Amino acid sequence: MEKFKCILSLRVANDLVAKGYQLVHIEPSHKRPGMLVFVFRNNQDLEKELTNYRSSTTL
Repeated sequence: MEKFKCILSLRVANDLVAKGYQLVHIEPSHKRPGMLVFVFRNNQDLEKELTNYRSSTTL
């Protein structure tokens, strides 16, 4: 079964696409009406990238 990662932030989604991660699709958020969800295939590289992104943006 394939795993996916949902991203709410357009800035993070743009950064991931710029770094070569494949955007699978965009859909309306079910939990937050009016927002979009950017869906990526989840793998260890993506998780590592998101961890690095979180640590670099933390004050």
